[in-house]
Amino acid sequence: MKLAGRTIVVTGGTSGIGLAFALNLLNRGNKVIVIGRNQATLDQATNKHKGLIGLQGDVSNANSVREMAASLRNRYPDVSILFNSAGIMRAFDLMNDTLDLERTTAEVETNLNGTIWMTEALLPQLARQDEAMIVTVSSGLSYVTSPVHPVYSATKAGVHMFTDALRIQLKKSGKNIHVMELVPPLVAETNLQSGMQSGSRVPNMNLDTLVKHGIQGMEHNKKRIVPGFSKFLRFAGKYFPDALSNAMARG
Repeated sequence: MKLAGRTIVVTGGTSGIGLAFALNLLNRGNKVIVIGRNQATLDQATNKHKGLIGLQGDVSNANSVREMAASLRNRYPDVSILFNSAGIMRAFDLMNDTLDLERTTAEVETNLNGTIWMTEALLPQLARQDEAMIVTVSSGLSYVTSPVHPVYSATKAGVHMFTDALRIQLKKSGKNIHVMELVPPLVAETNLQSGMQSGSRVPNMNLDTLVKHGIQGMEHNKKRIVPGFSKFLRFAGKYFPDALSNAMARG
């Protein structure tokens, strides 16, 4: 797929993986709309990186997703790429009796619901294009769970399964919509969850390297990009998931 002259939506586009991809795609001559929950953070990103277009919205809120989809249809009808990057990662102890229920499901609402809702809401618009693409961001931890992040791995495994189902349905529909799953390893620069970085023996990947792998995958319409340590996690998840999860629990 040619990554130039397109209109692209990036969720979670004000920081981390989302921002890195948004800037790379912007520099290729695309119109890039970054979605962020916090207006101040969104303004900071668009002021610092001239050319980015900000759209305030919360992917974990269905009504907000509907509003964003309507706005995109009206203002940017030629959107042809959706890059689902919004995500959170939280460490917590399920035996903590002070833990509120909302905290345990926050990752489900953002990582999984947000990906599904944004995809479903923009599918009619994407289907009208001659060629379109949906990128989802799962994780190497979709193959092997991190015990200190009890919900994160579950949401990313859900993103993986959803992406496969989406790809098959779109192929059967005859729509020219490519679907790529990006499976990052730990990328310390994103500061997604500092607890995992502190003292962790898990190798991390440079953010620029991840973007290079991802862009190449998008250009060649790959189904899945599994770079770096994620390749090992995929193998380990098949042959010795319990041993590795127990090792990660020990830090």
